Amino acid sequence: MNSGIQVAYAADVFCELIRVCGAENDFVNGIWVQYDTEGGDSMEKERLDISLCTFDPARPGPYEQYILPHIPPEMRREPERFAALGAAWNGCAVGVAVITEDPDVPGAATLASLFVDPQVRRRGVGTSLLRASVKTAAAAGAERLTLFYTLSGEDLEAMDRAVRTLGGNPEFRLPVYTLDSTDFHTSRLLGRAFRPDYRIPVNVVRFTDLTSEQLKALHADPEAPWYSPGMQPELSLAYLNDGYVAAFWLGRMSTPGNYAVQGIWSSIAAPFNTFHVLLTAHVNLCYSHSGGDFLYHCSTGVEFAERILRTYTGGKYRRLEQHRAVLVPDVEE
Repeated sequence: MNSGIQVAYAADVFCELIRVCGAENDFVNGIWVQYDTEGGDSMEKERLDISLCTFDPARPGPYEQYILPHIPPEMRREPERFAALGAAWNGCAVGVAVITEDPDVPGAATLASLFVDPQVRRRGVGTSLLRASVKTAAAAGAERLTLFYTLSGEDLEAMDRAVRTLGGNPEFRLPVYTLDSTDFHTSRLLGRAFRPDYRIPVNVVRFTDLTSEQLKALHADPEAPWYSPGMQPELSLAYLNDGYVAAFWLGRMSTPGNYAVQGIWSSIAAPFNTFHVLLTAHVNLCYSHSGGDFLYHCSTGVEFAERILRTYTGGKYRRLEQHRAVLVPDVEE
């Protein structure tokens, strides 16, 4: 597939995607990178052998390392729901984009995963992956592509810029906080989670250990918001009171060494210290699962929850932002 894609990217490194004819299924088969010299009068050009192509979602191969870990099993189970694009450099995978249909919204698709290897960032690869994703979604009948991304600093600015280049309007959705577990081994509130003698309380169990009756009762509880489909039962904890789920702390591994809180909930039947018990147990669970220290990600738009976060961490966290954007295919292309 010939792309005819051209993108101008203004930064310390200026990139230009050139019109070239690639092999079948290729969107782009080369990128020229121009380095601005000190005086700005001359330019040095370096040819990067970068190509973007489609690949079978059921067989991600080397691209799997760049896909959020909970997605490949779904791709293998239902490959017809996904479209996958890969970026390669010198025969090595360096980036990926995965698109999935939105079963609840006709004509809508979602960017399920996007990643560009740090060694080729700021060279237009992410923008070309996004552009190709929009075209792929449109070819499958989607009228728009929705994406959510959580970044900070220059990475966030670069992603926002790429979205605007393609006609999107990034919107702030919520803050996301990243904690490094190495900062809390001696913490008064969380330090015990890292001790060899720590044991998770008997009334705190993984979701994988809940009985069908307990899950059914939780489903039927009108007060309980049902958990996110992205949660992983083996990394999610429930607090039991009289045999019923009175609170939960949901988690998942986003990438190796990175764990995200998917949601928390507590009923009026839960003791006042339930969240402290669940947080300590969940930190210990992630520490054991990772085999060592890890990064811990959580988000909240509630001021009270942010105060609790500051109390437990002593302000030792990095703040990121989650943005949302919608990209619409160019009808004139």
